Amino acid sequence: MTDVVRVERPTEHVATVWLDRPDAMNAYNEALLTGLVAELESLDDDDSVRAVVLTGAGEAFCAGVDLTDMPLTPEMDFADYEHGLGLFQDVVRTIRSLSVPVVAAVNGYALGAGCDTALACDFRMVSTEATMGETFIDVGFVPGDGGAYLLPRLVGEERAKELIFTGKKLSGEELVEWGLARSCEPAGDLREAAESFAAALTEQPPIALAQSKRLVNESHEVDLETAFDHATRAQRICSQTRDHEEAVAAFREDREPEFEGR
Repeated sequence: MTDVVRVERPTEHVATVWLDRPDAMNAYNEALLTGLVAELESLDDDDSVRAVVLTGAGEAFCAGVDLTDMPLTPEMDFADYEHGLGLFQDVVRTIRSLSVPVVAAVNGYALGAGCDTALACDFRMVSTEATMGETFIDVGFVPGDGGAYLLPRLVGEERAKELIFTGKKLSGEELVEWGLARSCEPAGDLREAAESFAAALTEQPPIALAQSKRLVNESHEVDLETAFDHATRAQRICSQTRDHEEAVAAFREDREPEFEGR
């Protein structure tokens, strides 16, 4: 745990990760970027963690980049600029590569890089006070940390272009209507609802869940025959787990299975 990232364990198998710079609306600086990646990687190595909820302390999820403490500037040479932007990309890359599902509980502003962080999560649940926007165009930028890749996969190409080209912001129920969130919750109920949904996911067999996440994440990049090959390998892995044996036994014995992640 760092000064800018806080982790709580509301249930045995759920970890809630807080972006914890509320005075800066959880805007990204280098410490928050690197601290978040380190915490997520640590949780992924913890076999007791089967789902992660990502949220923001205070009134924002993440308002983008901290303009007073940026890890990159136009004056940098290309290698340094590439490294600085890579810190933002590492957040998206890490979330996408985690073996456990990640639920974004978007409690307020999720703008620019903060929006892309939410898009990288497997699910988004938003509060009535949430606002998301690809606001890079407002400062003459492009989505540099995954937005142009992730957004079309969620809402389609035309809607993605509208949001990216105009910087349009969506709030509350609009986010559900546009397909960017699975639900909109009253502000005071959001975290509990996200943790409850995450807890339900932890009841599934972890290895099968991880393999399923990998297959879905790569589905836009591989052809059907490659997808078949990867699914066959994943199914073979799952078929040799204790959890598969437990699922079959529970079905035969007419009881709920108890999965162990092995």
